[in-house]
Amino acid sequence: MNKKKRFTCRFPAWIFVVCLVLSTLLTACSSNDTDSKDVVSNEVTDNSEVADNSEVVDTEEAPQPTEAPAVIEWPEEFSLYEAYEDAFLIGTIYTDANLSGKDKELTLNHFNIITPENLMKPQYMQPQEGTFSYSSSDTMLKFAQENNLFVHGHTLAWHNQSGNFLGINVTRDEAIEQLKNHIINVAGKYKGQITSWDVVNEAINDGTTLPADGDWTKCLRQTQWLKSIGSDYLALAFTFAHEADPDAVLYYNDYNLNNKNKADIVYAMVKDLQAQGVPIHGIGMQGHYGTDTSVGSVEYSLQHFAELGVEVSITELDLGVKGAVASGLTEEQEIIQGIAYAKLFQLFKEYKDTIARVTFWGYVDNRSWRAESFPCLFNADYSPKMAAYAVLDPDKYLSYYDKVIEPTKANVIDAEVDTVWENCPEALVNNQVVAWEGATGKARLLWDEAFVYVLIEVKDSVLNKQSPNVYEHDSVEIFLDQKNEKNAFYDENDGQYRVNYSGSTTFGTVPPTPGFASAAKEVDGGYLIELAIPLIEAGKEGMVMGFDAQINDANNGGIRQSIAKFNDITDNSWSATDKWGTVELVK
Repeated sequence: MNKKKRFTCRFPAWIFVVCLVLSTLLTACSSNDTDSKDVVSNEVTDNSEVADNSEVVDTEEAPQPTEAPAVIEWPEEFSLYEAYEDAFLIGTIYTDANLSGKDKELTLNHFNIITPENLMKPQYMQPQEGTFSYSSSDTMLKFAQENNLFVHGHTLAWHNQSGNFLGINVTRDEAIEQLKNHIINVAGKYKGQITSWDVVNEAINDGTTLPADGDWTKCLRQTQWLKSIGSDYLALAFTFAHEADPDAVLYYNDYNLNNKNKADIVYAMVKDLQAQGVPIHGIGMQGHYGTDTSVGSVEYSLQHFAELGVEVSITELDLGVKGAVASGLTEEQEIIQGIAYAKLFQLFKEYKDTIARVTFWGYVDNRSWRAESFPCLFNADYSPKMAAYAVLDPDKYLSYYDKVIEPTKANVIDAEVDTVWENCPEALVNNQVVAWEGATGKARLLWDEAFVYVLIEVKDSVLNKQSPNVYEHDSVEIFLDQKNEKNAFYDENDGQYRVNYSGSTTFGTVPPTPGFASAAKEVDGGYLIELAIPLIEAGKEGMVMGFDAQINDANNGGIRQSIAKFNDITDNSWSATDKWGTVELVK
């Protein structure tokens, strides 16, 4: 039964109170108001089976303030592809605009591989059944060959921009013949001239998760090819493409592959196709990101896909800015966009042995398909934005611009039970997820306009951090969904924060807001963890958030033997927010 209780705390005039009520109740306190404030939350618990514990972990430390040099200078002349010639190819889209003028000059200066933006999509290559149009693609290939550019083909089998006859109102055998005929006549036409192909594009349905039985075919989008042929259309498409051009690298390409659920589906799909002997060689992560995209979520997918032994490419990269207005980006927005690009390219360089290509989906903002968010590296007048310099030298860019200005914290983060915590109600973190009943603890919360603060006291007589898996260390994990959206996945509002008993911090997906701080202290019979989690929006009365807490307990051998939770008694808090508790800030 879900117990609902209200805890009232009295503090000095500058203290807020935050109380959490679920199947148990958690209370937290925060500053800067004359009235004490209560946070009351409700949530049902779930008795579903404990899932496998493969976790998303961003092992980078939270950013710390740095001193910037007085002046930063960038070269007037530079080449992006030359900067990455020892790492991976740098690409952009191709349209007729690339053939002349400043577009041609910019393309040849910065990129060494092109992808046709639209002209090789099925409806343009085969506008009528059995009639193929090669004029535009011939022009592109001639341009590439004359200028020593590689070409990536996009795309052979897709549910969109595929005309009104491919796979429509036909039998299975007729659809297979259509699929084969299209691929043989397009990929075969350019045999030996196109380096790689997006063979199948965007086949996974949105919002799905991999079933417990691992059957990825249950997650397929209801396309004309699936309806007319069945799930084996993917294997057939790759087989036909390999027949058409045995030397081409064949890709599956999709968007939102930094979403763990979707990445897991694609991983299962590619692994199964490989086991069947299907010639699939690469995975394309489109990369239509924003400045708040978690680098950790991208890294998870890169790590995961690398295990398959395929090459990975970032195929359609653009990084939009939320809140942009038609007149253009502010200086601050442009710097923030550059920081996001720089952090991505630091990551890409780390995975240069896996990544074959990074292709930008456009180069000037005004002609981008996402023009309203100014996602590209160059302005409409072809001048480089800060983002271009960030990509050119991400380390240099971040050393200057990634200056973290931490908001003033109402509470000192020192893993001490200061007077500010003394009257905060406590909530038990003692719901055991596995059979072994190990370490437990009690939590208290504070909040102010900039942070949610958490103090957890853990009872644990044996402390161990020797496992290479950080989630097996004796540690505390805090989960915060700042919009309380209760999703089966993480988005930009959600965060997973882990601190072990010695103070080492690791992260899953977290919002990009700077200022995270933590401290740890060993005490008799256990340890204390104190955290400050920065808020995306200013904390205020009536704000509701999702919340949970987890205590990981390692045994003498370094193996995690138990997991204690505040509310979500599944082991899925690291991948889904729907079972977390709820926090409401009220007077």
